[in-house]
Amino acid sequence: MTDAALKQEPVPEALEPELQRQVDACWQLARGHWSHFLLLGEPRAAKQGCALAHINLITRQVWFNARELREKQLLGSLEAVLAHEVGHHVRYPGSLGVSARLRMMEKTLLPLGDYSLLNVFYDLLINEQLGADEALRPQLIAIYRAFQKGYRWKQDPAFFFYLCVYEELWRLEPGHLLGPGSPGFTKRFPSARADAQLVAQNLFHLGPNVYTQFLYFLSICTRYVQPLKGEMPESTDPQACCKDEPRPEDWAEALTPGAREKEAVRRALAEGWLDDKDADRLVGKESRERRIAGLPGQGTANAEGVPEVMAAYYRQEAERHLLRPPDRLHLGEAVVPTTLDDWELGDALPSVDWLATLALRGDKLGAVLPLKRERIADYEGQDVPLWQPRVEIYLDVSGSMPDPRTTLNAMTLAAQILCVGAVRAGGWVRALLYSTNTVEYWTWCRSEREMSRFLMHYIGGGTEFPFERLADSVREQRGRQPTRVVITDRDFDENHDSQPGHARVFSEAAETSAPLVLLLHQPDPERVTKYRRQGARVAEVMELEDFPKVAAALAHALFQEERHVAL
Repeated sequence: MTDAALKQEPVPEALEPELQRQVDACWQLARGHWSHFLLLGEPRAAKQGCALAHINLITRQVWFNARELREKQLLGSLEAVLAHEVGHHVRYPGSLGVSARLRMMEKTLLPLGDYSLLNVFYDLLINEQLGADEALRPQLIAIYRAFQKGYRWKQDPAFFFYLCVYEELWRLEPGHLLGPGSPGFTKRFPSARADAQLVAQNLFHLGPNVYTQFLYFLSICTRYVQPLKGEMPESTDPQACCKDEPRPEDWAEALTPGAREKEAVRRALAEGWLDDKDADRLVGKESRERRIAGLPGQGTANAEGVPEVMAAYYRQEAERHLLRPPDRLHLGEAVVPTTLDDWELGDALPSVDWLATLALRGDKLGAVLPLKRERIADYEGQDVPLWQPRVEIYLDVSGSMPDPRTTLNAMTLAAQILCVGAVRAGGWVRALLYSTNTVEYWTWCRSEREMSRFLMHYIGGGTEFPFERLADSVREQRGRQPTRVVITDRDFDENHDSQPGHARVFSEAAETSAPLVLLLHQPDPERVTKYRRQGARVAEVMELEDFPKVAAALAHALFQEERHVAL
């Protein structure tokens, strides 16, 4: 369980035996509305940290507030409450990846801070299915009527429109769910009833593409996102059901629009739910940059999660362009395997013992729950020859390079490809980021995640390549020189010529490295020839946005010394 998930967990409460028996009985019925074979733990009562009920989509734990249910006289609706939360697990949103993509779409079209229509959208899809059951519909109606005193239509007209949809869907008298605020809302929005009829008639037939359904829902519901003048809208929805925050990997996946999102946008354009401008913002050429700009906290003081998301994004992109850096013979400690343990996300992939995993857990369970085997020294101090890649990276993070936390940077991707490739091959990597100063991870590392986080650092000043550190590395490594990769642009030319000793250091590093690769953005052809004469392999990169070509240039430089390819 992640730290974020633990922080979101409410304080549990013990129930009296009679209520616990009711919960157990309702839980069996609630799951039956979706499937009896769901891998969900028993629901838990929350002493605090829970409004009425919610599910944490990270831990998949359902929580409910027994005190609130008693006070609102809703214990008779417990089956509907629990069935509703199971619906979030099974279908809407079903996964944090879908949640992240829908949030990205919403923030692109409705950039209103923390205000969101996603929860009422999920609830509407779930309750439409549950409300078809004659036994559950009265329970759902009772839940919304129990909170009528707290509804304030002027603060959140969109929520009142949402209640209108239920009145039309379940054929209730106008105002049955809206309560005392119904006359004022109807007077202010006389077309709300007709719009609600359209949503009740059309929304549920637009599936199974949830993105199409969401765009249609937004096209109508956003007409009612009209808070008091000068105020940001504030939700009055009493059922904030999904207590979760997508993981960095989920946000990273959502940065690139998927096929179903593009299909939804095409349908929305054809139907007139979107105009060309909004469609381009959602899935156009610059949509990824807009989504990066819309990451939670981006551009604010509370942006600590953005580097994690971008690090995950670069790891995912690196998976598509993996290469194995050249092996290098060096002396290492003789080791023997130890006992087996569960492999966890973030552990080095080479630590997985696949033979033991398949033998003990089979091909299906082993694929999701592999076993790792640590290794310890056979005899203390005994060294044996080992063939392993070792990669040393010098990455330019000066002002001429894009900030990898706010935009896509192919040079950072090249560094990430090298890190992942070396670690996956059982090797080691270390990196130095430089501008006018340096940021270093100079101990040999075997963690993909750790290195990807480190590569998100950015300085943004002038360009001063640390030739002194390069010279120190050549002396320090002596007979076990690693593969060295310098990732920079034309500013390197001036650094190279600024002092007579720099050319000597560069030539010595090129001679001893295995090999020394200079990845240059839009280089001067004459300088490329000069660096090659000094013994370096030069990979020429013309477009920073073209990830595949950058990866190909890097591969050619590492493995095809005689073939000079500019991409």
